[in-house]
Amino acid sequence: MIKSIPLTIAFSLLISTTMAQKLKSKDKAPEFEVISVKGDSIRLENFKGKTVLLTFFRFAGCPVCNFRMHELIENYERLKSKNIEIIAVFESGSETLKSYLTDSPVPFPVIGDPALILYKKYSTDKSVFKMMRTMFKKKPKEEMKKGERLFMGKKYKQDGSMTRIPADFIIDEKGIIKTAHYGKFIGDHIPLETLIDLKK
Repeated sequence: MIKSIPLTIAFSLLISTTMAQKLKSKDKAPEFEVISVKGDSIRLENFKGKTVLLTFFRFAGCPVCNFRMHELIENYERLKSKNIEIIAVFESGSETLKSYLTDSPVPFPVIGDPALILYKKYSTDKSVFKMMRTMFKKKPKEEMKKGERLFMGKKYKQDGSMTRIPADFIIDEKGIIKTAHYGKFIGDHIPLETLIDLKK
């Protein structure tokens, strides 16, 4: 019995995902007030009347995250025309993100959350199992290569967890979660086409 304990612990670590209750469609989105990397106060309640894409990434040096950020940047005006605002959250600290935003100007709020306050509020995952699953997926491998090229040779420190799994939340005009998307692997976000097809 005693010999089986280390194996049990190892298995738990392998499949370790956040045990907190996951948010779901029709839940009230947890309120927050944070300071963006640019120094602006960001309160969810200030976005009432708009649809919000609250998107959680790993850290600024993640190539797959960089690809997705560029995808959102390139389509920002298109999404904004549909009354959709974006708030991006990273595990990276402000120093890393300020450098990242200088190299890749972003037209929407970016939040550095190294203390994981928002990650915990929205019950996001850290999972060795889901990270390993990424290795067998074609899409994130392609996005990793593209994201690496988009860094244009710039390197950022890894100031976040390698096992962090992304999550996206579409929050309606009244602050209610319309879609809660918890990634199944690194780079698993709500498809851009789904966001573009959202009705006003």
